[in-house]
Amino acid sequence: MQAKKAAALREAWGEKPCEHPALAKEYASGVRTGDYVCTQCGAKLTFRQRTELLESRRS
Repeated sequence: MQAKKAAALREAWGEKPCEHPALAKEYASGVRTGDYVCTQCGAKLTFRQRTELLESRRS
């Protein structure tokens, strides 16, 4: 997902809670940033945060 689209999602979503049901790799100008974004709310997660989120779902 492009960083601009993720930023627009974050702005539209506001401060509502989100369980981040799906994550996508983040791109800026066609280049991978190394971060992930929630496809629902636009929240940005690092690789470590993504890993922790996925691990918490398995428990």
